[in-house]
Amino acid sequence: MHTLAVLLLCAYSSQALLPENLVEEEWNKFKAMHARAFFDPLEETFRKSLFTKNLEIVEEHNERFRNGSETYEMGVNKFSDFTDEELSNLTGLQVPLEFEQPLNETEDPLLPSLGRGISASLDWRQRGGVTPVKNQGQCGSCWAFATIGAIESHYKIRHKRAISLSEQQLVDCVGRGGGCGGGWIPTAYSYIARNKGVNYNRDYPYLGRNGKCRYRSSKPHIAIRSYAAINNNNNEERVRRLVATKGPVSVAIHVDSRTFHKYKSGVYNNPSCRGGLNHAVVIVGYGRERGVDYWLVKNSWGAGWGQKGYVKMARNRRNQCGIATHASYPVF
Repeated sequence: MHTLAVLLLCAYSSQALLPENLVEEEWNKFKAMHARAFFDPLEETFRKSLFTKNLEIVEEHNERFRNGSETYEMGVNKFSDFTDEELSNLTGLQVPLEFEQPLNETEDPLLPSLGRGISASLDWRQRGGVTPVKNQGQCGSCWAFATIGAIESHYKIRHKRAISLSEQQLVDCVGRGGGCGGGWIPTAYSYIARNKGVNYNRDYPYLGRNGKCRYRSSKPHIAIRSYAAINNNNNEERVRRLVATKGPVSVAIHVDSRTFHKYKSGVYNNPSCRGGLNHAVVIVGYGRERGVDYWLVKNSWGAGWGQKGYVKMARNRRNQCGIATHASYPVF
């Protein structure tokens, strides 16, 4: 299994920068923390080599962080022994060549005004407008989580009550979406509006794999009228005003697999993050930390990743990672 990769990675390990005893200690801690058990010695050798490579990247980066030349800290986490293919399964955004228009592009008149002034910083978690972080697992369903995450937030802001809706319904039922193979946020919003509802998670739980559509209108569900969106945008201020006056918004970003998965704390600032959009998340706030403007972003990789499931991404850095390019939110 993975024979060629094992040989290549073992060759890399033989030139490792870290002492073998330190690597062994960290590897054993990693296995215990993340319940890794290997019954095939070759598989463990392969995974340990991936882990060693990532550990060295983390240590080198954090040395620069301690010296003040980086704005964020990296860390070992549950992805530290993943292959590139496995990491790609953690994203799943599929951007269409042409963008469909919302059913109703007007602003939602029912969402209460949040004040005329735009605050310098905002955290919707502190205002009771965010539901718990979820975990998409090894299914490219980020688009479903970003859609549901924004709907849950807007519902909570309006009704002062937290709900948990079904991402699995979107994976199974959005016809033009690819399920775990990837999808597009506006397509998911359009489906929910036309379908007149999405079930609660308790009635349609998440499985993390493609399945047959099992939506039942007889079960409790939440409906939206439409959604509002801005496309092909590079004006981050426009998105900031949306977050401040409307609430959390679904956005598309580029994930750099060399760095983003290793994020631990601080403001993720990566000037080379300019690739194609491949992941979907929810912006739930913004602010400034140690002189760096940031977006407060809710991810769908579980509460054990980053800062309890969140990442602060650099803001006002020429639309870094494409974060302002496509933004949308539900209209009730």
